[in-house]
Amino acid sequence: MLLFHKKTAPPLWEGKTSLYAFIRAQGENVDGSLPDDGEYWAGSRIRWVAGGLDGAMSRQARPGRAANGLEEWVQLLVKLTGKRGQAARKTLYAKLIATDLGDVIDELLGQVREHPRIRPQVLYREALWLAETGAHRQAVKFGLALLGLFRNEQVKELLMMLGRHDEFTLYAAVAMLNGMDAGNEALWELAQHVHGWGKIHLVERLEPTRPEMAAWLLRHGCRNTIMPEYSAYACASKGDLRQALAAERIDAELLEGATDILGALMAGGPAENIDDYAHAPQALADFVRLAGAMPASGVKQLLLLLEIGEFCAGDAESWALRLRAVWTERQRCELEAACRAVIADKRWEPKVLEAVRSGDADEFLYGAMCAGKLGIDIWELLFGQLEADPLQERHYMLLGQSADPVRLRRLIAFAEERLPLERIANGPAQESGLGREHAAHRCLDNLLLVAERLEGLGTRLVVAGLNSPVVSNRNKALQVLESWDVTMWGLQLAAALARLAENEPNAAVKQRIHRLKDSKAKGYDKTTRYGKEGT
Repeated sequence: MLLFHKKTAPPLWEGKTSLYAFIRAQGENVDGSLPDDGEYWAGSRIRWVAGGLDGAMSRQARPGRAANGLEEWVQLLVKLTGKRGQAARKTLYAKLIATDLGDVIDELLGQVREHPRIRPQVLYREALWLAETGAHRQAVKFGLALLGLFRNEQVKELLMMLGRHDEFTLYAAVAMLNGMDAGNEALWELAQHVHGWGKIHLVERLEPTRPEMAAWLLRHGCRNTIMPEYSAYACASKGDLRQALAAERIDAELLEGATDILGALMAGGPAENIDDYAHAPQALADFVRLAGAMPASGVKQLLLLLEIGEFCAGDAESWALRLRAVWTERQRCELEAACRAVIADKRWEPKVLEAVRSGDADEFLYGAMCAGKLGIDIWELLFGQLEADPLQERHYMLLGQSADPVRLRRLIAFAEERLPLERIANGPAQESGLGREHAAHRCLDNLLLVAERLEGLGTRLVVAGLNSPVVSNRNKALQVLESWDVTMWGLQLAAALARLAENEPNAAVKQRIHRLKDSKAKGYDKTTRYGKEGT
């Protein structure tokens, strides 16, 4: 008699590189990629930067799932730590990959901690296995979360290594804080190795128990590859920025760090801003004093000085609120006067021009922004740089801010001659415009904003925009046509719009095309009719 055995599917981790091994092999240069990227982001039009999805979700309230939805997870862990461990491991792993536990993980861990049938020693081994062997990020994150329920100094190397990848820093940090006596020291150590969302999470949780920690927060804590605004308030408060800037002299690193912190607080955005910082009057006044006196001050400091001056001259409604909070009118007036005095120094214009010529991307941007605020004419300088390299998207943005129509026509003519318009216009698609391969498309975006103000000029640019695979190009080209009188379109534009109406793959853009044609119906029909008669 033949016996037929049902062939079971191999475990989902089998034959795949563990994420821990992948990160460890990268050494000091841990990038944002993971081996499961393709599988994890499959079908998604947006791919978040490492740690970005967890970072964004941790900063907004989300309605938690019903508590009864957790019972299935708890029972899986009961089986995992019982006699059916191996079968339960496969089931749990598959469920982890298919589920986002982010909004209920804390509640689940609370139930796990109290459940009498979950065997702690076995659960610890399984948590360690998930973190060390998992080939999918959800499995590794769950393993890290479970390790936070136990004393885990003995696996510090594992936690530190996984934490060096921004996708796992948050989970490793919470595990170390919960499972180590020296968890704060571990966070401080890890903070030296991360630069994106991981650094933001660590700065948020780090307690400066030693002077060097506070010094690091002030000098380096705010700088990250995401947004310094997320960390500015924590650095100012925990590092005691007010006290540090009250000194008669400070070092250049502190000046740089204070510029980052105060600049981010002034910018506002997704986190606390300058109006949330109780010591703003003293800190800003001391910054102006120090920036004016220190030779190390450059265009980055000048830009903040200009922004502080604008802040002081801000709208009456905002200042009415500030004067009822921590400010006095005298502090405001003295700060504004001090800013004016420092900004009036003759040393700044040469520094601005030097920065614009520097070739350093950050220095260039600071210099260009300062030039705009101070009225220093750098248009010809920028145009000369653009002639040497026509794919500099920032240059089109800055040059396009001119109010001189002669200069703007010159810019449009240059772009029509030097941009690879045929390569840009290879047909409508759903491209985002990110990446080096779309540098020319981003240049076109900035140019179309200029063409919107110059009715009838830049037709070749608008046609290229309508035929571009990048959605923003097509939207901006439509924006140009919306602003122009239809009699200025010409046959070439009318024909390009007609083709796009048939081929547009994006539903929202297609709807916009129909609205545009309806709003310009009389002139559009006339233009297209003449075009057909002439062909």
